[in-house]
Amino acid sequence: MLRTAAPLALFLFCLPVTGTSQDSPVELKLHWEPGMAYLQESDTETTNFLTSLGKATDQKLRLHQTTSITVSKTSAEMTEAKVLITALLGEMSFEGKNYVFDSRNPASSSPQLQQAFGGSAGKGFTLVYDAKGNFVDAKDIGSMVTGDVEPDLTSIATARQLATLYRRSLEMGLPKIPVSPGDKWISDEIVPFPQAGTVQVKLNAKFDGIVDREGHRQAQIAFEGTMKSKPDKDSTGRDLETERPVTFGENSKVNGHVFFDLERKTISLAVFSAAIQLKVEGKPMPVHQQVTTRLISMKPVTAAPETVKP
Repeated sequence: MLRTAAPLALFLFCLPVTGTSQDSPVELKLHWEPGMAYLQESDTETTNFLTSLGKATDQKLRLHQTTSITVSKTSAEMTEAKVLITALLGEMSFEGKNYVFDSRNPASSSPQLQQAFGGSAGKGFTLVYDAKGNFVDAKDIGSMVTGDVEPDLTSIATARQLATLYRRSLEMGLPKIPVSPGDKWISDEIVPFPQAGTVQVKLNAKFDGIVDREGHRQAQIAFEGTMKSKPDKDSTGRDLETERPVTFGENSKVNGHVFFDLERKTISLAVFSAAIQLKVEGKPMPVHQQVTTRLISMKPVTAAPETVKP
């Protein structure tokens, strides 16, 4: 179940902004600024309840991931955000033993985690947006594809799913139109997950208000909802009889909070918590996961690279 422990998004003390009009609608749309380099850190804690499958103990996994996003503008007025996993630390406890992984020193890592995460650091992809900031496509996924002369088709599909999952996780709970404090909306998305296939994520979200956080005006959003597997579809929209080794049960639930920086037009902090009812080869297995993602810095690309301590 190591590979099912994937990515995202919070809690921080905030002070209300005084003297600010909270009646005017604001656009909460993710924006990548050309010429800037973003640095993110994500902490994921996952518990796979393997005792439900007859194992003696459950499995607990903690991951700390550092991700850089370098943004540029193309001659065709497209914006490209190059996403790169720069470092990954992992720790797993299972059957009374602890296993560790450090991408900076893979030789000292446990073979179990080395197999699962050894190839993650240094891998990435590029997200492409049009002149209006709308997502167009993901490219440069070659580093995540296995196979040399003949690339593995399954890994190509998985790489695209991971790129999509990353982008969707950043946008989770954000409204499609401008909103005002107190507004509520429903987000209903179909998201591809590696191994699990297409999953419907339906959220009830609310704009709690505008706060001052780290010297910036930020919109605070809360959401809760459900996740469940949906049939894959062909190019005509018809359901496919695809058998998946892992599926999301009907009663899988998710909740979270997001702080959207109104000045920098990006997520500064997000916490995603899920109680997932997985079915592994037809057998139920609960999974609890929390992912916290923080914006560490946003600097011009010419700035010296920043060193992040684990």
